[in-house]
Amino acid sequence: MKDLKPRLLIAIVFIPLLLWAFSSGGIPLIALFFAVTILGMLEYRQMMQTKGIIISSGWIVLAGSVYTAMLMTETMDLVIIWLVLLTAAVERMLSWNKDQSLMPMFTAVFGILYVAVIPAMIVRIHFAFGEHNLLIYMISMIWIVDSVAYFVGMLWGKHRNVTAISPKKSIEGFIAGIVAPWIVVLILGWAEVTWISLHHLIILAVSAGIFGQLGDLTESMLKRYCGVKDSSDLIPGHGGILDRTDSIFMAGAFLYTLLKVIG
Repeated sequence: MKDLKPRLLIAIVFIPLLLWAFSSGGIPLIALFFAVTILGMLEYRQMMQTKGIIISSGWIVLAGSVYTAMLMTETMDLVIIWLVLLTAAVERMLSWNKDQSLMPMFTAVFGILYVAVIPAMIVRIHFAFGEHNLLIYMISMIWIVDSVAYFVGMLWGKHRNVTAISPKKSIEGFIAGIVAPWIVVLILGWAEVTWISLHHLIILAVSAGIFGQLGDLTESMLKRYCGVKDSSDLIPGHGGILDRTDSIFMAGAFLYTLLKVIG
């Protein structure tokens, strides 16, 4: 209960700001996810240090640069990724000694993909497809999934250890999280709402119900590997930036990919 007050204060301050950034799009949305990228890379670097994996501070700058570059052009993605790989390889060559492994190189590259490329994909949903409202709907659907999964798991979750990564998560809660968005789809479909299409609802249901939960498990995997409870204590009562964006990352990346594939 002692964390309740700071959690509520943070929610009261930040939720309106987040909704404003998502609904406005443009510069506010770009700035929001740029901050997420920089702070996320700082947290990721700090977590990996607990395992003795040292990622140089230059990768924080590179994360911001990759994020920015991917928003400036959609035709240079492969070149950008190749440059990241080249940077990682050259850095390891220059700092190599017989006692070191390739782990810092692989870890740094994954960090860029996780906290720079994925945020750029999410912002592109607004700029490439003009679907800024879809981002708000996605966040809302993720909130529904998280809430339903949490309460079902807490009240009726008898089969724990849905995965060794997160042993406290129940199978009942996980399944409820998958089913919940489809109930929303059925209700809104029955109501024949006009502010969102049925195929967008279906895409959101898959994004939030499956990939949102996979995002949560991905972050849990990283934290378990590093032996930490939260990615940081940046947000009082809520953990770190990566703790708050894990579901959004994977759900948003899938949403962008599917929109790209189906045009």
